[in-house]
Order: sequence, then C-alpha cells, then structure tokens
Amino acid sequence: MIIPPPLPMFASHQLASLFAVFVVLCNQSLGQDWFRWRGPNLDGIAQSEKWSGELPKSDSKIRWRASVGIGFSSFVCHDGLVITMGHQGDDSVVTALDQESGKTTWQFKFPAPLDDRDFEGGPTSTPTIDGDNVYVFSRMGELFCLTLKSGEQIWKTSLADRAQVRLPGWGCSAAPLVLGDKLILNLGEAGMAVNKQTGELIWQSDDRECGYASPVPIPNSDPAAVIIASGKTYVGVEVETGKELWAVRWLTSFNCNAADPIVNNNQMFLSSGYNRGAGLFDLSSEKPDAIWKNKEMKNQIHGSILYQGKLYGIDGDMESGGSLKCLDWATGEVEWSTDDLRPSGLSMVNNQLLVLTEEGVLITAPATPDGWQPISEMNVLEGKCWTSPVFSNDQIYCRTIHGEVVCVDCRE
Repeated sequence: MIIPPPLPMFASHQLASLFAVFVVLCNQSLGQDWFRWRGPNLDGIAQSEKWSGELPKSDSKIRWRASVGIGFSSFVCHDGLVITMGHQGDDSVVTALDQESGKTTWQFKFPAPLDDRDFEGGPTSTPTIDGDNVYVFSRMGELFCLTLKSGEQIWKTSLADRAQVRLPGWGCSAAPLVLGDKLILNLGEAGMAVNKQTGELIWQSDDRECGYASPVPIPNSDPAAVIIASGKTYVGVEVETGKELWAVRWLTSFNCNAADPIVNNNQMFLSSGYNRGAGLFDLSSEKPDAIWKNKEMKNQIHGSILYQGKLYGIDGDMESGGSLKCLDWATGEVEWSTDDLRPSGLSMVNNQLLVLTEEGVLITAPATPDGWQPISEMNVLEGKCWTSPVFSNDQIYCRTIHGEVVCVDCRE
C-alpha cells in the first residue's frame, strides 16, 4: 500500500526583522511549546528540565483521551491549546483541544474529500502557530489563516488554483513555514511564498509536481534560503525572491520525497523510502556534491533526527515494517539497528529517543551510538499509529490514523 507523508543573511533592515523573529522563536522554545512541525528548532527534539526520561508506570498518568477524525496530522501546542487535524463527515476539521482537560476549545471545518486512495485518507499536513494565528494547509492546496484563540477564519486562499500549479499525487502534506513576514509553502517545483498577514502571493515556481516534505531553512545562508522538495529534486531557493540557487536530483518511486532534509555545518542529509536510501551533500559549492550515499537509512515518511553527530531514524517502508537505526552523520556507517519494533513515529526529549510503535506502544531509550537500550515503555493506544509523538510542557501527545488521541502526563 502506498502512503504519503503526513512532511540566512539579509540587508541591514532585513537583519533587524530577522533578529526580532529569532527572539520570538527563542522565547517560545524556552516556554516548551511545540508550535510548529518538528518543534521549535525544526529538529524533532523537545527540551524538559523536569522529565527523567522514563514513562509513567501507571495508566492513571493518561491524562485524557479525545477523538479528532481520520488523518495523519501531527500536533502543535501553544498557549494551553493542542491543535491537530482530522476528517469528519464531509469535512476536514481543525481541532483545538484544551491542554489540561482534552476538551474541545474550538473547531474549524472546511469541505474536503476523505481521498482514501491507497491509504486511509484525511489531512496529512500539520498546522503552524505563529503568534496569535494558526496556518493550515489542506491537501487540495488551500491555505487558511485562523485566530489561535477562537479558530475564526481571518483569510483563505486557494494556492493551487491561484498559482495554476498541479497538486502532488496524494495532495499537499507539507507544513507551512513562517520566515519573517512570509509563509513558505511546498507547492510547485520549488515552492511559493505568500504574505502571512494577507495571503497575497509573493512568488511562485514552475508548474511541476512538488514533493511532500516541509520547507527547511538553511542556517546562515547568504542570501537567506530554504530547501524545497519537489517530486524529483531537492532545491535551494532564495527566500526573498524565489530564485533557485541549486538542485540535487533525487528520484524516489511515486515521486514520494517526503522526509524533511536535515542541514548541519553546511551539509545536507536526504533520505526517502521505497528502497531509495540516503545521502549527505556538501552545500559549500554552487552545485552540491555527494559526500556519501547508501541504502542504510530509508526514511519513507518521517525525517531522521540528528543528535551529537549521529542520525536516528526509521529505516524502511511503513507498510512492511521498518527498523530503528543509528547512522554516523559523517560516514553513513550503521552504528546499530533493531528489527523487532515496527516503529512508526520518532521524536526526542533532551537526550532520550521517544518511539511510538505501529501498535500504539511508547518506548524511551537513550540516544547513543552504543546500541538500542530501552528504559521504559507504555501501551497508550489501540489501532494503527503512523504519526510521531509530540512532547510539550511535560506531556506527550499521540494519535492513531483514525483520530484517537491520548495525552500522557509526565509531570511528577
């Protein structure tokens, strides 16, 4: 079965604006909120001053359960709200849950097909919170701006129609990325940008099929740039103008470039499933050269996590059951692998791996190249789970494909 992904330097006046954004993001990060896809630093790692790394031993620490509808959307958390998406009836539904009780604070609905070709269907993108606003990108290429407090629509634009670009085979799955006054979207061959206040189109790219991974900024690039996944390439794109700076051809079956790239020390890690494999590329030249390539890490849906020079990720296609692996960033050599988990979601808290299995079991283990050494586990859900767990404010949020949500309280 084929499953899609859930997926700078400026002139002086722009530097001031970017610094203001940096301060805001740092403050949000320190508050332990998980306000965007893959967390405050876009690396899949949460921080906690209190959590020991061990899961609760009692089901009494399951704080609440909720139901949000069919889909693969992950969670974003801010200002006491936990927000995700699901399909209910004839609509896609954005649901904001109270962090403490799990009760629905508000919902925003818009007409959308379930579109369950070759998989269960429903929304696959994750919302993005920026200040008092929530940005939602639908599988049909519609972009919504909602108020965080009440879910009221501020504006809407149908980007696929407006920019006259085609949708990918399973619809849009990438999360919106906020950079300054812009929203960067993965639609078109090399993305597009809109004004985050108005939804007005700033720039767009050619009408070729996009991939499913979310846009990723390139730290300290000059000019400021992001990486966009198309169906056949990963492209470096100038944030201000949309100019394509370079491209790395990356062919994956069904054009399913779904795992977010990782950038570190001017190097870029790419990986995809369907037996495609992985590679590390040098971004210091005009045309990125491969440092290494192999088939040891095949991230079909979830991107790997880089921690202290090692990559931790799910290797293999989800339907056939992948393995959890640790690779060396510099060489691509395998440090360890475990084949008996069927891992379906991965994040980190401090130095601990947080793994969710397909059957709904949470497991924690130290992120170390010395081997897989689990220290705790907890059965939290029944039903197929393919969405990575989210840790925010010392609580863990998990969901099934059919929208059953659980909150695990890790506070003492």
